[in-house]
Amino acid sequence: MTILRIKNGPHKGHEVALSDESLIIGRDETPGGLQILDQGVSRRHAEVFRIGEMYFIRDLGSRNGTFVNEEKISEELLRVGDEVKIGSTVCLFEDRRPSGRTGRRAMDPSDIDRISATTTIRIDLAVDGDLDVLDPVVEDAQESRDLKVLYKVAKTIASERDIKGLARKVVKLAATHCKATHGYVFIKHPDKNELTLAGTFEKDGKKEPPIVSRAIIKRVLKFNRGVLTSDASTDDRFKDRGSVVMKGIRSVICAPLVAMDQICGALYLASTKLSEAFSTEDLELVTAIGVQAGMAVQGITLSLAQEKNYLELVGALVRAIEMRDPLSRGHSERVATYSSGIAQALGLTRSKNRRVQLAALLHNIGNLFLKPEEAEQAPGDPALDATRIQLACDLLETIQGMTYLVPAIRHHRERWDGSGYPDALSGEDIPLEARIISVANDFDVLLTEATGAGEDLSTKDAATQLTERGQDLYDPKVLEALLTAHQEGWLYKPHERVRVQ
Repeated sequence: MTILRIKNGPHKGHEVALSDESLIIGRDETPGGLQILDQGVSRRHAEVFRIGEMYFIRDLGSRNGTFVNEEKISEELLRVGDEVKIGSTVCLFEDRRPSGRTGRRAMDPSDIDRISATTTIRIDLAVDGDLDVLDPVVEDAQESRDLKVLYKVAKTIASERDIKGLARKVVKLAATHCKATHGYVFIKHPDKNELTLAGTFEKDGKKEPPIVSRAIIKRVLKFNRGVLTSDASTDDRFKDRGSVVMKGIRSVICAPLVAMDQICGALYLASTKLSEAFSTEDLELVTAIGVQAGMAVQGITLSLAQEKNYLELVGALVRAIEMRDPLSRGHSERVATYSSGIAQALGLTRSKNRRVQLAALLHNIGNLFLKPEEAEQAPGDPALDATRIQLACDLLETIQGMTYLVPAIRHHRERWDGSGYPDALSGEDIPLEARIISVANDFDVLLTEATGAGEDLSTKDAATQLTERGQDLYDPKVLEALLTAHQEGWLYKPHERVRVQ
């Protein structure tokens, strides 16, 4: 049983049980309220209300204010042991309920919203007070199950480098082990107060627009605490809406994704079976999963930002080098973009796609050591071009962490039939990254030469021409990927659209 116990004054020791109904605290006597006859208390001073398993206190515009643990508040989440000061009276917030399954308050249907996979939720994510995470306290059997689940989540995190891929796997694990019928992961935009649906789970396999409680998600992200709701079917307020609107939902768990005191999303589970309503142990498990997933999301986000900055830095360096030769200006960046699109069409992982992009950006860096007139002659002079390639490789081998790019750059002028240089490699002996850059490079050259000659050559025609005349020169799978990337629009979008496995 959750109570407010008065600690001082003439009513010292008096206890008020908290229920689903709001508790009005003030000088006036109100049905079911807490009357405090104190000069510093307003007629209607504060209100204690419940959402799920959580209680909040809200000041009702009182003259002297409401304080929680000596801090003045407008609205605050109550935690066991908190002291609430109203006037000169101090009340202690206590929870005397036994552990295990308990009755839970249902969601208000007015806060149920349908959202689509492409919709964002704009919310106020201002966090009040200190952030904390629920510490699991479970029985041995429950703890054993939870440890197994957390181990699986940890393995998933270790092997996943894509946020959406991570979200899909994590929500499936959490929903399966908590016997949820629906599960959703929302990711917070790093710069905006918006959430985007990143992963879904439907036990019946149907793909339907999620139904979620916006108010619960807002509370979870505001106070960084998991919420557990009760059996929605027992609340009279749902009678007019029925199970069609509610999707037959009986119970809901929502937990924040957090890392280093930063909120980066929410994990939301729903159950339609009363016999499988969520327990406090489920809430503890999902909260722990939220911490693991939050750390992974933050790590992936930081890694992607670092990769983007790195590519932009390299791109700026390449642009500076190409300023020496107006004819090649922008060539390396275009080749990098085309290479990324081809890699995406081939289904390469994000890390391999990034490797192709970076190698493509640097494939002409040997021009830095050539005279301008030599750089212009290199594309048509195999010997001079081979020298340029060797100079680029020599440079990269002296830079720590860049040597892995050397094979792609060294062999991007090799040909499928073995007629290329510098090592006359053929077929699949040529590194895949080099085969991709070879096609992307010649695709750009074809377009550039047509423009220089005043011809109106479309990218579609250029891709078709390269495919028709390059059967002996290029990997057939890479040529096919060029056409696919063109059709899907991936040739003309930079690395943000990389697909991962």
